[in-house]
Amino acid sequence: MEKYKKTKLDHISLKILEEGHNYDYSIYKEEDKDIYSKFIDKKEIYDQDHLKLLKDQNIQDLYIEHKDHDKYSKDITDYLSKIIDDKDKPIILKTEIMHELASDTMHDLLYHDITSQKIQKLSSSIDNTVHFILNEPDAVRSMLQVTSHDYYTYTHSIDVSTYALGFGSHLGLNEIQLKIIGKGAMLHDIGKKKIPLEILNKNGFLSEDEFEIMKKHPTYGVELLKEFGEDEEIILTIIEQHHEKMNGKGYPKGLKGDEIHPFSQIVALCDIFNALTTKRSYKEALTSFEAFKVMHEYMKDELNLKLLSKFINFMGEN
Repeated sequence: MEKYKKTKLDHISLKILEEGHNYDYSIYKEEDKDIYSKFIDKKEIYDQDHLKLLKDQNIQDLYIEHKDHDKYSKDITDYLSKIIDDKDKPIILKTEIMHELASDTMHDLLYHDITSQKIQKLSSSIDNTVHFILNEPDAVRSMLQVTSHDYYTYTHSIDVSTYALGFGSHLGLNEIQLKIIGKGAMLHDIGKKKIPLEILNKNGFLSEDEFEIMKKHPTYGVELLKEFGEDEEIILTIIEQHHEKMNGKGYPKGLKGDEIHPFSQIVALCDIFNALTTKRSYKEALTSFEAFKVMHEYMKDELNLKLLSKFINFMGEN
């Protein structure tokens, strides 16, 4: 079998592979460190033999060439549209496909060029997720099961959006409101694209000067989205205000109390909770109980405590 060196291969999820389907690109598996072989040829039917091979060889990861990534993204979108309302498909499968689509979209936005088309793709992903929440009784519980344990900017964005959508639904937000808060939460850190990588990827706490630069990311996020046509004021407000604090000691404007939009307060809670409960290079993840204790005891002047109590109840139910 022909072997390939890793050049520009992108990781893909096994979950999107549909039995009986063929793909307009080759799919690769890893043979050895940085050595890859074809798992499925372009246009080859994905069948029971491939499924058996995945199981027998305990294959957990598959790859495609970077040039085929747009085709892969379309396949995820098409597959999700096909199964989203299929009552015979397991809810966890729908959740995993949604999560993969969101991961693919956010990774592309954060690590490659922003385009209006990518922003629209993200909006469509949020629309599907809201539809799922409103039509599947166990949707939120299932979505919370696939949140990440390790912190990366793009997975963090997805998890914050997941928490915000679930909590928003718990609070009784309507469909339009859920789409707004879901998109705002997903894009809350988009301004980090303009922060130098040596600051973003620093293995440890930031210096005072570095933190001053980091504090610009909410403003950068608003500027970027306006540049690409985002005109929903509440979405822009969420992005700008997600680091404001109830005591007025947040940034970028030092707003306090009711000056901070309720949706921004929700996203701030979800942002902090996810940051505390995911593993970083310089810290271990806290349990949910530990995170809520930190938020209630050490951030009581910064957060809306009534909202925090409701968030704790929401997480306790799920």
